[in-house]
Parts: sequence; structure tokens; C-alpha cells
Amino acid sequence: MKIRLFFTFFLIFTSSLFADTNGIYDIRGSSPLLDTNLTQFLDKWRYETIAPVQNGTYKNVFVNGNTTQKTVALTFDDSPDENNTDKVLDVLSRYNVKASFFMIASPMNDANATTVTRASNEGHLVLGHCFTHPRLTDLTPEAITQQLNTTSERIEALTGKYPILYRPPYGSINQSVVDTVNTNGFATILWSLDSLDWAIKDSNAIVNNVITHIRDGDIILMHSSQANAATVQALPEIIEKLHTLGYTFLKVDEILGLKAYKQ
Repeated sequence: MKIRLFFTFFLIFTSSLFADTNGIYDIRGSSPLLDTNLTQFLDKWRYETIAPVQNGTYKNVFVNGNTTQKTVALTFDDSPDENNTDKVLDVLSRYNVKASFFMIASPMNDANATTVTRASNEGHLVLGHCFTHPRLTDLTPEAITQQLNTTSERIEALTGKYPILYRPPYGSINQSVVDTVNTNGFATILWSLDSLDWAIKDSNAIVNNVITHIRDGDIILMHSSQANAATVQALPEIIEKLHTLGYTFLKVDEILGLKAYKQ
């Protein structure tokens, strides 16, 4: 009995010791403010998405950075919004933190275009989140290709840089999507920690979720659209607490060791 207990403890200990050094994380993020149905939906999507990444079926799909270095990457989807995106940029400037913005190309006009240029000029990554925010799994390879290229062309017209890193809207991918993206020379960037700011509009809950689940090398999913005022409110505390915990903020190209733009 004692021998069995010893080996049980040994397996638990070694599993916990090496759990965060296996290279590819699971996707975390939870809140008591989420209802049961949404939690179950997220759990199912996370497993179905991360398993092919971890077993190597999906190529050039990235979830997190180095799990042995105390670095994290802040990423913001659904920009540009000249209101909340600019407010996020103000916070990042105040703390001298660089981030990565996955932007939708269709709204890039007028004041929104200025926000895109501002983000690039201030040293952040401006990357693609497709042209019209579709579920890529609903599209043909030709339509996916058009979404990728027209988005990068619009960003290049505003910033002078053609991004080759993109994030699929809703994180919606399958083998066909991944193969099409790779054929076009892009890489897919997902996330390992979901702030859940798209689902919960309570800044304290967003902060608690991020700080509770943070791991070395995490890529953190956040948003900066018109609907994300709570994100703006939560961001200063998230940055301050992660700084206190000893984390360094990197852009996704830095944390992954990838090129962000076509040379």
C-alpha cells in the first residue's frame, strides 16, 4: 500500500513539475459569470482546437510562447475602433508596453484608419483578423485566400507593412483552413489564455481571470472594439499585477520567434 501511494505521489509530482514545459499549452480562462452552456461550448471548442495543434496535425498554428521564460504577450482582436482602441493605446503608452493588434480591415477608414497608423507608429504589431470577420470554416479556400490578402493589403496601404501573421475570427479553424492559410504563406496565431472580455463585461472579473490563470509564455486574448469598455478599465490593473509578478511583455513575433511582416 505504501509503495502504491509513493508511486501515485511520484506521478502527480512529476506531472506537475513538467506540465508547463511541454511546449504547447491548453487554452485557459474561466469565470463564475459564464453560464453553464457557454462554459461547455468553450470547453468543447478548446479541446477540438488544441488537440490537433499538440499532436502536430495542424502546422504553423501557434498557441503560446516559451513556457520556461517569464514573458507574456497581450493581443487585442476586433480593432480598429477609434474609441476603445485609442484608449487601449493610451494605456499601453502610459506603461510603455508593446502589444499585438489583430485588426479587421473593412472598418479601416476615416478615424479608424488613423488608429491603425497610430498603433503601428507607436511600435505595436498591426496584424490581420480578416476583412469582414467571417468564420473561415464556412468559406472556400478561394474565399479564405481573399480574406487574408485583402486584409494584409489594406494594412500595408496604411502602415507600409504587409502582415503574414493572422488570427482567425472566433478561433474557427479546421484542416482545410490551416492548409489554405499555410499555402498562402501565413501563420495562424491563437492564444493560451482567454481573458473572456468578449463574454463578461465586468473589469474585476476580467482581471481576476487573467491573473488567476497566467503562465509563463502565455498569449493573452483581449479585445478593443466598441463593445470592450471593460477591457480598457481592466488593462491597467492587469499590466501592473503582471509586472509585480515579474512578467515581461513581448509582441507575438518576439514571444514566438516569427517574422510578423513580409520582407
